[in-house]
Amino acid sequence: MNSTLQIGKVMGIPVRLHWTFLAIIVYIGVGFGYLSQPIFGIPYGFGTIEPVRVKLLYSFSFAILLLTCVALHELGHSYVARVYGIGIRSITLYFFGGVSSMEDIPRNPKIEFEMAFAGPGVSGIIGLVCILVYVQLSALLGANHPFTVLFSNLGVVNLILMVFNLLPAFPMDGGRVLRSWLATRMPYMTATSKAASIGKMFAILMGIFGLFSGGILLLLIAFFIYIGASEEERANSINICLEGIKVKNIMSADVHTVPPRMNLRELTDMVFREKHRGYPVAENEELLGMVTTADIQRIPESLRESTTVGDVMSRKIFDIGPDEEAAVAMKKLTELGVRGLPVIENGRLVGILSREDLVWAMEFCSGRITDFDKKGK
Repeated sequence: MNSTLQIGKVMGIPVRLHWTFLAIIVYIGVGFGYLSQPIFGIPYGFGTIEPVRVKLLYSFSFAILLLTCVALHELGHSYVARVYGIGIRSITLYFFGGVSSMEDIPRNPKIEFEMAFAGPGVSGIIGLVCILVYVQLSALLGANHPFTVLFSNLGVVNLILMVFNLLPAFPMDGGRVLRSWLATRMPYMTATSKAASIGKMFAILMGIFGLFSGGILLLLIAFFIYIGASEEERANSINICLEGIKVKNIMSADVHTVPPRMNLRELTDMVFREKHRGYPVAENEELLGMVTTADIQRIPESLRESTTVGDVMSRKIFDIGPDEEAAVAMKKLTELGVRGLPVIENGRLVGILSREDLVWAMEFCSGRITDFDKKGK
């Protein structure tokens, strides 16, 4: 089941809405409808507005406009990334904010700083503009007019978002700003580890505060920050472990290909005999696709003798070069959700790299395997 809904494209980037963001719209719409707490004399919340239907109309309008502001925040990151030639696959809006799915995270501290700061910068600009509009509307309509209060709320919340996102809690924007600063003073991997540790510390403090103050939303955000920091730390450990290892060092060079005319009964026998999870499909030395055990399992056993490899194979081929870094291969396998990548050199199949090859490489690096001989896998 797909948990996101594409609501449009901006700059060619798909913008998706996660179902959790729908929940936060309801939470904000109802919560702000009954909230009335001035901040530095600026109206915050729609609690003083009557009748109820007008109060809720403005409150839910505010929630939807806030969604737009969060999307603009993410587009700030995406715009700077595009300027530096970094592709953006999509922007997804969750209950705790937005996430831009980038093809790569730059290791250049200057670029990362600009990308990380762009989002809070957009929120800050929106916040200041809304406060200025609020001041003008206060003079024209009165400080407690619903339209005036709408802009005061948008201004205050966007400024809060800017400050909150700049907290040095990795992997939030402030944490990435911190890593970019640390990376000018130490190796990138070390900077990532330090930033992730600080992010986890912030998440724990935020969680404790949320627990004792009854802030359920703060607890959830703290949980996701901690998980995000832990995942970044884990990915960083893998990158450190695989650093300097090339695909050609760990790939399986003895590649068994299968012809597209082979039936699935024969392929099943080969799988049991050779213990491989997938095979490149080739004919006349031309790579046509990939077939895996999952492709076999989709076909009922009674039909496997009459079904060929060519009928079920995946024709979309994701490959990698032998001189690519093993860490790049790990990232590619994870993002694509595949178990193996054909290794292509000068248009010729020279090997195949599987998840097992990468796991073996990590075990070797961690000292659990002492002989750099793949036959010992």
